[in-house]
Amino acid sequence: MYLGIDFLIDIRLRPYLIEVNVGLPGGAQEYHLTHLVKLGEPSDIFSRIEETSWKVYGRGLQEYLNSLPLIESLKPFKLWMDGMGPYPQRFHPGLRLEDKWTQYRLLSPLVLMPETALYDPLDREKAQGFLTRRGRLVLKRRVGRGGRGFQVVTDLNALPYVSTGSHACLLQEYIESRVDTYALSIRSVAFGGEFMCMYANLSQRSFSNHGILAFVSEGDRFGLGEGDFETACFDQRSWEAELWFGPHDPHYLRHNLYEDEVARTAFCVPGSLYRRIKETSVTIERFYEGIDVSRLPRACFEG
Repeated sequence: MYLGIDFLIDIRLRPYLIEVNVGLPGGAQEYHLTHLVKLGEPSDIFSRIEETSWKVYGRGLQEYLNSLPLIESLKPFKLWMDGMGPYPQRFHPGLRLEDKWTQYRLLSPLVLMPETALYDPLDREKAQGFLTRRGRLVLKRRVGRGGRGFQVVTDLNALPYVSTGSHACLLQEYIESRVDTYALSIRSVAFGGEFMCMYANLSQRSFSNHGILAFVSEGDRFGLGEGDFETACFDQRSWEAELWFGPHDPHYLRHNLYEDEVARTAFCVPGSLYRRIKETSVTIERFYEGIDVSRLPRACFEG
């Protein structure tokens, strides 16, 4: 499967898996731009992905994507998930992998993840116990992207008291993932049992989604090459948009699909951390390949 896999890095330099994105998530285009800005030359990521598709699946990437059983229901599902389309008429069972609670139950026995629990607005005692133990939590939607509904919680009174309906929520242990003054996450791409690439997201917000992109460099330290860096801005249609949407982009995704800001520096990580992210990414991709989605528990959006 083609996966975009998101990690946070704590102060002990441990990579925490946060989310796994299926279909054709962003990652390759962003990596390509960071490679171009930092190293001054294009990457070979797109040709490597295409070669892997032929080698592993016997077809090009576009044909492989179109062959996925969940593909027809995934696109309207994403529109609904973003609040830009009606509730889908059909759900392929593979969409259950979009439920972050399903992801947690599947993957937490295999890889390091933040402690996570379902949020029940009527069970304040359970939420208070979790908050007391951890000191700070994150409230997030079980199904969603782009930081919608994301909230850092330090006081129980900040939590909603009413049901969140089809946008059921999770409480999750807060992971302090920062470099200098920036919130930090790493997006890794794995496909066909192989690691493809990774890049860093940096942001001054409480979450790092679609922030400033930075090239990830394997080295002997953890930190930015330059704390005070310049950026390069791009306004061009992404590789993923060409494959996923054809000629018809959803207008509301223009920022995501066209606009990128890239740091003219590198985010350096120790070799051991770099290798662990790569190895964890491949472990997850191979595990996902073997899942019988028809046997997954029903997701929160299935009613």
